[in-house]
Amino acid sequence: MSDPRIEIYETYRNAIYLYLYRSTMNEHLAEDLTQDTFLRAFRSLAGFRGDASMKTWLFKIARNTYLNFVKKKQLQLELHTEKMDDELAVQTDPYKQIDDQLFIQYTLVRLPEKDRTFIILRDGNGLTYEEISLITNQTIGQVKVGLYRARKKFRKLYLQEGGEGE
Repeated sequence: MSDPRIEIYETYRNAIYLYLYRSTMNEHLAEDLTQDTFLRAFRSLAGFRGDASMKTWLFKIARNTYLNFVKKKQLQLELHTEKMDDELAVQTDPYKQIDDQLFIQYTLVRLPEKDRTFIILRDGNGLTYEEISLITNQTIGQVKVGLYRARKKFRKLYLQEGGEGE
C-alpha cells in the first residue's frame, strides 16, 4: 500500500509551487514555501475533514503560509526582473518586442496580494469561485467582484506599462 502523502504531494506539488512562484516571483522562495505548505498539510492531515476538496485545502494552506512569511519577515518582495531588464536594454522598442509571458508576470506581481491571488487561483489554476471563496474566506459574491476588479486593475496596469492591446 502506498503512502497517501506521496500521492498528495505528487498530485498537487506543481500547482502549489506555481501559485507560490507567481506570488513571490522567486524560485527558491517558492520552493521553500511549497515545502512548508506540504509539511503543514501533512502535520494536520488527520484533521482534514473533507469540507473542501484536497486541492482547495492545500491552496488555503499555501496562501496562509505565504501571508505568514510576508508578515513575519515584513518582506517587501523584490521584483526579480533581471531577465526583463536585460531584454529591455538590448531592444529598440522593448514593450512591443518583449516576451509577453514575462511581461504578464511582471504586471501580475505588481498587483496587491489579494488581487494577484484571485487572478492566479482562477485564471492560472482554474479554481472555481467556490474553491476561491474557501481559500480566501470570502463569499462567492465577494470573489466574483474581487476577481472582476483585479482583472480590471491588471488590464489597466498592463496597458499603462506598454503591454499589447487587443
